[in-house]
Amino acid sequence: MAKKSASTANHEQRLEWHPLGELHFDTRNPRFGGQAGKLTNEIDILDTIVDKFGVEDVLSSLAFNGYFDGEPLVGLRDKGGAGVRIVEGNRRLAACLILAGDKRAANQKARTRKSQSLQKQRGQDPITEIPVSVFEESEWKDELLPYLGVRHIAASQPWDSYAKAAWIAQVLKKGDLTLEEVIEMIGDQHRTTSRMLEGYYFVHQLLDEARFKPSESHRRGRGSNPDYPFSWVYTALGFSPVRRWLKLDELSEGKKERPIHRAQLDDAEDLVIFLFGNKDRAPAIRDSRRIADLAKAVADPARRRLLKRGKTVDEVIELSRPAEERVVSGLMDAQEALSGVLVTLSESQIKIEQAKELVDPSKKVLTLARDVYGRITRALTDDEDEEQQEDG
Repeated sequence: MAKKSASTANHEQRLEWHPLGELHFDTRNPRFGGQAGKLTNEIDILDTIVDKFGVEDVLSSLAFNGYFDGEPLVGLRDKGGAGVRIVEGNRRLAACLILAGDKRAANQKARTRKSQSLQKQRGQDPITEIPVSVFEESEWKDELLPYLGVRHIAASQPWDSYAKAAWIAQVLKKGDLTLEEVIEMIGDQHRTTSRMLEGYYFVHQLLDEARFKPSESHRRGRGSNPDYPFSWVYTALGFSPVRRWLKLDELSEGKKERPIHRAQLDDAEDLVIFLFGNKDRAPAIRDSRRIADLAKAVADPARRRLLKRGKTVDEVIELSRPAEERVVSGLMDAQEALSGVLVTLSESQIKIEQAKELVDPSKKVLTLARDVYGRITRALTDDEDEEQQEDG
């Protein structure tokens, strides 16, 4: 192993050149979402990186320009000293392995052939070793952890919210940092870190209790968590009506690994169904902009019962309006619709066969209109009779 170092910056002093065979993926990379820690075969890890995050841009750049020495990977030296676990730059490592035709890229042969062809056309030498800033395990907490925290959570191109929360939970579980230290490290002044972490704990408690099946979600997520939009969870938990309903302690975000009291597990399960639906029910909202309306709805027991019966938030809002408002709105909608029909009839010549098909539905509309008119006029008559009785 050839080693290059500089006497200036600490980062440069750690720079080592390693053959690709000595570099290994970080199996617990939070960007793998729910698969973090479960992927142990490096072929599967590389395929996951290709499928979830893509490598085409990096692969083309490497084949066209070679490896840019100014962008080293970041890794932890294995305890035995023979290899390095890459904690920053797994996508670049995957692209290098594909370009080199490494055995870990066994399922990416088409990409290997295409990129090697471009590499030869450009007259670039094969990439056999790449620069890595190598840290020892003993330096994880004081040196590497703060760097990764700022880079992945507060950088201009950070990880997605689920990956961030998973990384924070991992750090806290290992005892490397406290939540307060993480917040201070990344300069979070809006409690976003705590809210994401609470959402992560909330979801995983429901998963542990078999109360939530992400695969049944009607709403898809992105990045490390494609099954459902994780941000909807911690956004919903940020609304006071939701917190009161679920009896979540105020200002306790992220401080409990199991934030849901056992008595509220049914309600917590209902919340994720309202958000994402399941195999039996559609979601109560169409998009994230309606989470605030959902929060208002769950504040009222009567509206919650409607939601549990499968009503959408729009339907609940409509059913909760005073009867007079709903009648007026319905009549105006009907008037507008019928006016549109009349315009169409006046502008188009209806053929005999079409007219025959339209007779039945038009009769039904007429019957309904007469029924509505009769009920309204009867109500008016009833009011007049009551007034006369009171005067008498």
